[in-house]
Amino acid sequence: MNNKRLWASIIVFVAVVVGLLGTVVSSGRTPVLGLDLKGGLSVIYATEEEADQEQLIIVRDLMREQLESFGIAEPDVRVEGDNIIVDLPGVSDQEEAFAALQVSGIVTLRPVIACGTGVPVDESLGQATLPRADGLGDCVVGAVGGSGEVFEQGSAGATIDQRTGQWVVNVDLRDDGEIVWNQLAQQCFAGAGDCPSRQLAIVLDDVLQSAPTVQTPDFQGSVQISGEFSVDEVRSLARVLNRGAVPVAVEIQRQENVSATAGQDSLNAALIAGLIGVAAVLAFMIAYYRKLSVVVIAGLLVWGMTVFSVATFVSQATNYALTLAGATGIIVAVGVTVDTYVVFFERLRDEVRHGRSMRNAAPRSFQATWRTILSADLVSLMASLILFWLSVGSVKGFALYLGLTTVCDLLVFYFFTRPSVFLLSMSNWFDDNPNREAPVEAIGAPA
Repeated sequence: MNNKRLWASIIVFVAVVVGLLGTVVSSGRTPVLGLDLKGGLSVIYATEEEADQEQLIIVRDLMREQLESFGIAEPDVRVEGDNIIVDLPGVSDQEEAFAALQVSGIVTLRPVIACGTGVPVDESLGQATLPRADGLGDCVVGAVGGSGEVFEQGSAGATIDQRTGQWVVNVDLRDDGEIVWNQLAQQCFAGAGDCPSRQLAIVLDDVLQSAPTVQTPDFQGSVQISGEFSVDEVRSLARVLNRGAVPVAVEIQRQENVSATAGQDSLNAALIAGLIGVAAVLAFMIAYYRKLSVVVIAGLLVWGMTVFSVATFVSQATNYALTLAGATGIIVAVGVTVDTYVVFFERLRDEVRHGRSMRNAAPRSFQATWRTILSADLVSLMASLILFWLSVGSVKGFALYLGLTTVCDLLVFYFFTRPSVFLLSMSNWFDDNPNREAPVEAIGAPA
């Protein structure tokens, strides 16, 4: 065994772990807590008509974009079966949250005849008088010429026109939607027939949201809507256009509020349970393995830092926040990690009991147990992957964090625990002469 390589393994691995933890701490980040640990709002939506998985995913993505555009942080929006589940940890303004989730309104496109009072309406031709969203009176609009489905799903966004410095809305047209939009644009650009105002109304649930003047008869792939807009107005219009791409309407099936107090109680209970479990395990390991327990304590400390950093990065980068089920997976993983030490140390005790020196017993023990440890952890990891793939809801969180902590266990064992035991076996930590047969009591309680 090469001492330099062993020290390099420990130093480099610990440096990486400490570096990750330092990055997390310095940025003020912590694992994103789920609804049951932080409190907030949970809503279950169902479609008003039969929908396939692709349509549900489109609605899910629109809801997520809406929530983020409203500034609601860390939304967890997912499809489970025929439902869409929305978990909003830490949300206190429910009205704002529900406004952001309203993506299923019906968007229609209608030529504007005129705005103001006293304009005759011929309902037989599909004409109607609609109120303006800005409250500035009404407009007789013509028959519906198209729907919001002409727009590419989720493509509408608010930007600043670099030439004019004004806020505008850009939105992409679907391939089939471009034909419909251009038919209306040509009609309004000409300023005749049912569109003498040259304006094309964008209507949401029979309320006129915007009526831009058509300035070209032909649009290629996208549309830019400009005007004297404020930033709030263009963002609102962008949300309206994105709603128009919703393939199916959804309605609330169940709503649940979880108080912050209840979430904090759950978090405290999880922390206490975890600390009690770790303390009990450490007490046993210290009493049974004596000097070897220093490796266990150091290894669990490194493992804990690794898990904290990984949990923070994963929960920040995905929608899988740390829930009570995920915390349970981490607590269970402590047992998996301790099993790794037990398998290795018991083989080490057997080697010493059969008369081998610590210097010889350590590498032999590792070679004899590494496949067993690797196989056991891989079985646990495969079980986590299968459970994550097949399950829904909080069970996914349990599977995810159990799998992540299992991977952390393998890394810590190979790059930290293994070289640590090897280095200690070549020192006088267990015996004055590591090349001499050591009493088994030096590395554990009598058998």
